[in-house]
Amino acid sequence: MELKLNIGIEDLKFGMFQKMVYGTIGIPDKIQEDEEDSDNVYLEYNNQKLRLTIYKNEDNRLGYIYCASPQLSFNGFKIIDQDADSIKNEVFGDLVKKWEIEEYDFWSTHSDDDNWLTLNVEFGKVSSVEIGAPWKNEEEYDWPNDLTIS
Repeated sequence: MELKLNIGIEDLKFGMFQKMVYGTIGIPDKIQEDEEDSDNVYLEYNNQKLRLTIYKNEDNRLGYIYCASPQLSFNGFKIIDQDADSIKNEVFGDLVKKWEIEEYDFWSTHSDDDNWLTLNVEFGKVSSVEIGAPWKNEEEYDWPNDLTIS
């Protein structure tokens, strides 16, 4: 399961319509609407350890991906359950120059806004990764032009 910054994960691409997501990886194990933000629908896939966010106000497009799969890799390097500092330096070191770190009681987030990438870290190891669709400007996403609903 390959992470592709600003594109998606494996065959999932940002900007895919909800119907296309279903055609690519099937019907989710759980579908949940956000009680606080009615513009979001969450699709959860248990076996793949994926949680996808569909933006209803963006024509039901895939805009955000949360992944905790031990199969997740970037440029051939496994990410999940690996030492966070090694992943930041050796795997993403050429792409990310400055990580924003937020500490919580028992975990931390290491984020790079330029690539809309977040590493969630527990016990010093990456427990999950979050990536988001790229922005064209401050108000518009940079959706791919080659997606059509079949």
